Amino acid sequence: MNQSNEALIKKHVYFNQRFFARWARVYDYEKYILFPIRNKAASLLNLPANSRILDVATGTGAQAYSLAKRDYDVIGIDLSQEMLEQAKKKLAKGLKLKFIHGDATKLPFKDNTFDACSISLALHDMPYEIRFLVLKEMMRVTKSDGKILIVDYLEPHKNYIARLTCMVASLFETPMWKNFIDRGLLSHLNISGLKPEMYATSLNVSQIVICPNKKS
Repeated sequence: MNQSNEALIKKHVYFNQRFFARWARVYDYEKYILFPIRNKAASLLNLPANSRILDVATGTGAQAYSLAKRDYDVIGIDLSQEMLEQAKKKLAKGLKLKFIHGDATKLPFKDNTFDACSISLALHDMPYEIRFLVLKEMMRVTKSDGKILIVDYLEPHKNYIARLTCMVASLFETPMWKNFIDRGLLSHLNISGLKPEMYATSLNVSQIVICPNKKS
């Protein structure tokens, strides 16, 4: 990794420790608004029971919880200890679910460990270069022909509800959000070499993409 990327990662870690630590408790209330999106994404993954899934940038664990409810074996990982404190409140008997602290640009797992990796409503919070480092790491730890699940904002040009949503989101989202929206999720995937096998929208405000992890 070059020095510029290392400096960017350090800056991103610092931002997470400042911004998300402050808003961790507030973020957990989004589960009441976004649970249909999380549930739809989890249902579309359609893997066998007990499949191992890593939920990257898990935040307060809402997507990881939705996946675990479908009898998957799920680990959620996040940079923010404060977010993870909220996430751990979702641990429940009978769920194969745990949360760990870690950096998504340097995932602490061997190659080909998971049947799938997911990242939900988090790529837009990352600097442009960091997004590709994270996607690369997700691809590395996912088995060949495993699945990469990505959920994020629908771009405003797609429909008027998405346009209104983005207008509201611009008032509270992180500084990295506009760059993500302007470039679009699919352009990020194309640069990363990920080709969607399934594309869906939810509530006309988010997009759900599932890509096979094709390794050369």
